Amino acid sequence: MDNINKTIYEIVKDSETNRITVFTDDLKIEGFVYQCEGKCKQVADNILTLNDAIVCRLEDYCSCDEDECSCNDFVCFKYNWLNIMHSKIVAFSLIK
Repeated sequence: MDNINKTIYEIVKDSETNRITVFTDDLKIEGFVYQCEGKCKQVADNILTLNDAIVCRLEDYCSCDEDECSCNDFVCFKYNWLNIMHSKIVAFSLIK
């Protein structure tokens, strides 16, 4: 696919939510897809912009032992705005 952003924006447009979880090789990122218009949209073709983003390093985020797994929300960082290069996105899912 040439531009995963186009796919994401189309799904958000047809969905009831713009809240998303994005995975890269090393990060889990949650936030809200920013809907830009005009010149902003042309500039943002290769970048997915999120606001109110929470970024977690996967290596630090979850751990399991033989009996149970737990996730460590305290190791995550919050950003008002975050830009993600679309070439770094491995997977994504909208959250209702």
